[in-house]
Amino acid sequence: MMKGYKILVATLMALVIFTGCGVQDMALQDELQENEPSEAVALQTDEKKPPENKMIIAMDVPTTLNPLYNTQENVEQALYLMFSPLINIEENGTISANVAHSWMVNENNTAVTLTLDNTIKWHDGKALTTDDVIFSIEQIQAISESPYKQTVENISSVEKIDDKTLKIFYKQSFSGMLQTLFFPIIPKHVYDVPESSAMTINPIGSGPFKFKSMTPLKHMQLEANQDYFRGAPQIEAVEVSIIPDEESSLHAFKQDLIDVVYTDITEWGKYANDKSSKIHELTSNIYEFMGLNFNKAVFQNANVRKALMHGLDREEMIYLYYLDHAAVTDTPISPSSYLYDKGLPTQGYDKEKSKLLLTQEGYERDGKTGLMTKNEIPLAFTLIINAENWDRVKIAGEIKKMYKEIGVEVTVQEFDRATYLSKIETRQYDAFLGGWQLSYALDLSFAFHSSQAISGQNYVNYKDSKMDELLQQSFLATESNILESYAALQQFFAEQNPYISLYFKKKVLLTKGKITGDIKPTPLNVFSNVELWAIE
Repeated sequence: MMKGYKILVATLMALVIFTGCGVQDMALQDELQENEPSEAVALQTDEKKPPENKMIIAMDVPTTLNPLYNTQENVEQALYLMFSPLINIEENGTISANVAHSWMVNENNTAVTLTLDNTIKWHDGKALTTDDVIFSIEQIQAISESPYKQTVENISSVEKIDDKTLKIFYKQSFSGMLQTLFFPIIPKHVYDVPESSAMTINPIGSGPFKFKSMTPLKHMQLEANQDYFRGAPQIEAVEVSIIPDEESSLHAFKQDLIDVVYTDITEWGKYANDKSSKIHELTSNIYEFMGLNFNKAVFQNANVRKALMHGLDREEMIYLYYLDHAAVTDTPISPSSYLYDKGLPTQGYDKEKSKLLLTQEGYERDGKTGLMTKNEIPLAFTLIINAENWDRVKIAGEIKKMYKEIGVEVTVQEFDRATYLSKIETRQYDAFLGGWQLSYALDLSFAFHSSQAISGQNYVNYKDSKMDELLQQSFLATESNILESYAALQQFFAEQNPYISLYFKKKVLLTKGKITGDIKPTPLNVFSNVELWAIE
């Protein structure tokens, strides 16, 4: 089975954060004039200058402006202003045309033929061709730590048909094959140089904005690409301010120093408290859950797991601690995904049902302690969390309180990140709060297939032949049966609860009121239709 496409969230494992140097620009200074200005000049200087048609955003200090090497998340978003992905991925996980204008998948999902938009030019005026796409794929394959590495792992070969058509062959069939085509394309005639040079080249892409200049540690200046294949941007310029971290960017937004910020912090509302700010909220692919160690006999009982699921008021958790900026889920399939089974009922909060399920499994309430016991052994476990994740600290306290009401005792233990990860990897825990940042090229085998329980990332050691079969069917599904395959997988997941699913976190794009137009960000590229944005 193909290795799962996934990135483990930093608060669980090491979240790979998507992330330049350039030439310093010259600051122009007005010379002092000894003579008094003429009357005409004086009249001109008294008039108010028209507002600049410029948008200001922020990014971290970049280590490179080559999008195939960059691993900083907000630098990546800035790079999408200059580089165009091969295809786009929408919020619901479906794909849409971009550099690739159209595509055709063969019958057994092992090859795709792509036709490129024939109007695309690089910022230096040269035409974008299949040679550039093939070069980009080969570069990603060669780079040891490219953030797009997993998108090309299943590619066996690429065939050039003509300057605008190519065919990609895959090692094996995979239902998420088209979603793996989301990666930026770079020009071969510019970047076909030694790695040290490729890391420091001033960006030349095919995106809506062109690189103009860079003042190290201060800002990067971009200008509109009048030849952009999706139409010239209405905004004439973008200034990318160098700001050290996300919190500083949020403060800069609040102080009107930047116009746009993208974040998933829970309390983003306090940075958008002026009425002029606009809010564009998106469901992310960050899935939060409680993992149970299946090496513990008590957690091997499906009814006990179901009782634990019904014992949590997840809606209340989201209201109290996420300010409603999350979406309850029973499975690792996002409620916003086109794969989501809308007919699957949510396992709601029901204390009495939890108690009944435990009673049916032989548990009785102890009159002295109030705990559910079986063979004089109370139903109790330790829940570990990473102490630096304040959201999880609060959620763990709420879980402890809610489970006490159904007679389950939880002891919460906080550890530093390294210790927390070590305990999970070595299976030295009862339960843990964790999260996955899942790929849109979805394959859940990495977390739930029996083959991954010993040395893989199935950290809960869940093993079930039926689950293995459903994972395989979903992995191999074609367009004709993919919805049916994933519906069956979700239904079985909701029956078995190999994780106690909590929610998918939401992200938000905050824009100042002066940014107008048809603003439609996507989770992977918030500037996906920036050519339609405008400034009042």
